Amino acid sequence: MDHLSSGRAGWNIVTSAQEREAVNFNRDSHPAHADRYRRAAEFVDVAIKLWDSWEDDALVFDTAAGVIADTDRVHEVAHRGPEFQVRGPLNIPRGPQGRPLLVQAGSSPDGIGFAARYAEAVFTAQQTLADGQSFYAELRRQVTAAGRDPDLVKVLPGIAPVIGGTEAEARALAAELEELIVPDYALAQLSGMLGIDLTGLPLDGPLPELPDADTVQAHQSRYQLVTELARREQLTIRQLIGRLGAGRGHRVVAGTPEQIADQIELWFSRGAADGFNIMPPHLPGGLADFVDHVVPVLRARRLFRSEYTGRTLREHYGLPRPASSYATPALVPA
Repeated sequence: MDHLSSGRAGWNIVTSAQEREAVNFNRDSHPAHADRYRRAAEFVDVAIKLWDSWEDDALVFDTAAGVIADTDRVHEVAHRGPEFQVRGPLNIPRGPQGRPLLVQAGSSPDGIGFAARYAEAVFTAQQTLADGQSFYAELRRQVTAAGRDPDLVKVLPGIAPVIGGTEAEARALAAELEELIVPDYALAQLSGMLGIDLTGLPLDGPLPELPDADTVQAHQSRYQLVTELARREQLTIRQLIGRLGAGRGHRVVAGTPEQIADQIELWFSRGAADGFNIMPPHLPGGLADFVDHVVPVLRARRLFRSEYTGRTLREHYGLPRPASSYATPALVPA
């Protein structure tokens, strides 16, 4: 994909969360939360070794000698771990970015630790500015502790903007979208999100007493976000379903283009985000509204570019192209 897209590929690294996923992959039961992250770490280690197994100057295309590649610069990775055994090398040379952009989505303690080691962009979900700032600061602390530059890890909260010409129009649209939710389907989605069967419970009653987030084996960070939202705002199950309908746990912001831009600027300027993953609540109109009406406001505030300055996804994120870990360091003259 990186070759075919001329360097526009990224990898969203997400561990599975449900029992029904495990049984599709030769597993009798779903691995524990911490075990999934340990397995994911080894998986990413192997992928990086394979992407790096060709040095950047391995291809020589010497037609006179009939040589395509310098085999001294193509390396077996010889990985042997508890989960994977891979000899390598990869069967294609490095892509335009060296490696696809590594994106991680998970805000549990295990997820933050994983992101600190590997992620170059983190897709996250927080409902309040204070929670966003806390996550941002903790991630940067752990990235630094892992020996990496925190400025090279971009934090991207999700935001679902419901846009209207006036605030009243935006709120009316949000209410209209909420009316379209099918309760039975939404309840099944919420049950899957929490890892607990909620069917049969009264929609106009509260969530039942639920265990602490660190005891569940589903998506721990999303579980904690949803349960805290319900408790903090004393929402019924029906109201909670409505709040989650557009953003599935990400912030839903209804307002004018200027009000949406205000929220984006606030989180960016107050140390809660480096950018945002825009999640239109309806398509294609929701995306068109954001591009046509919010982006010009952000440009006027010098918060969004007017033209590209690079070609690859890494360049758009302001991230360097990593050298192959097998590359011979350049000799420095004495």
